[in-house]
Amino acid sequence: MMLDAVLARAHSAVGQGIRYKLGKGGMNPGSPTPAAGGQCDCTGFVAWCFGFSRKMTEHFYVQFNGGWFETTAVWTDIGKAAGILEESQSRPGAVIVFPDSNGHQGHIGIILDNNHVVHCSKGNDTKFQDAIQVTDLAVFQNPNRRIGWLVGLS
Repeated sequence: MMLDAVLARAHSAVGQGIRYKLGKGGMNPGSPTPAAGGQCDCTGFVAWCFGFSRKMTEHFYVQFNGGWFETTAVWTDIGKAAGILEESQSRPGAVIVFPDSNGHQGHIGIILDNNHVVHCSKGNDTKFQDAIQVTDLAVFQNPNRRIGWLVGLS
């Protein structure tokens, strides 16, 4: 996949009125939006932007959790460079993620520039009635965050 295509897909989902629902969206990469029944979550959104299903056959993810592209698996993949992601510097198209922790869900988004990220969240949904938004990168100020690059993204 080309970086321009990933960023174009990410931008195309903003302003579509997609509502947040944990575990929804991102199953059909050919769909015109990441939503399933008008709903999506953060990993469903990122998987769709990259053009693959959140339920995958990639070996690391199958071994880690049965094949699900989700925050803790992505975070672990980046740390080990064991699957489809490798550690990266902050740059447009990189993912920024922190894992589930202390009973709270993790979160993932796609970096747009030094100050902005596009992501799908319950907070966005509550504030804008539209879960997918471009916001300040400060949303991801978490001590456990990692930044990763999709291997092969050019």
